[in-house]
Amino acid sequence: MATSEQLTDSAHFSVENVGGIDHTEVDIPPGVTVLTGKNATNRTSFLRSIMAAMGSHRVSLKGDADDGRVELTLDGTTYERTLTRAGDGVTFDGDAYLDDPAVADLFAFLLETNDARQAAARGEQLRDVIMRPVDVDAIRSQIRSLEDQKGDINDELARIESNKRDLPDLEQQ
Repeated sequence: MATSEQLTDSAHFSVENVGGIDHTEVDIPPGVTVLTGKNATNRTSFLRSIMAAMGSHRVSLKGDADDGRVELTLDGTTYERTLTRAGDGVTFDGDAYLDDPAVADLFAFLLETNDARQAAARGEQLRDVIMRPVDVDAIRSQIRSLEDQKGDINDELARIESNKRDLPDLEQQ
């Protein structure tokens, strides 16, 4: 979603067998939403369901379930992901809202296991965590390529200037 877009409809979530949730259906209106409640009321499980809908893999199935499902309907489009137990892990299938959830995993999903949150709590430098999704080598490569192009353009401009200086002499011949 582009940052300039404004949602007008509620986000509808349908969740089965994620975390501690058997089944739930929740509508979240546009704007800021605060989840409140006592301990063991599945707030974290619901947040993990949102993470699953966005595309995160940091989601667990309900302990007694072999598969689960998260469905997000937003502005008329439905995104559905299925979770399937595979040995000690979980496999994911389906369409997520985000194409690449790496940045959201680092900066939006601030659960207790979040790397940025843990580094901040330990008083560590956040630079390595913040720079993780940035491909510094690709940026450096692009800078070198653009500098080479700039050099070629400067050489061409110098050749043109030299030809301009030679032009009056050539016109007199």
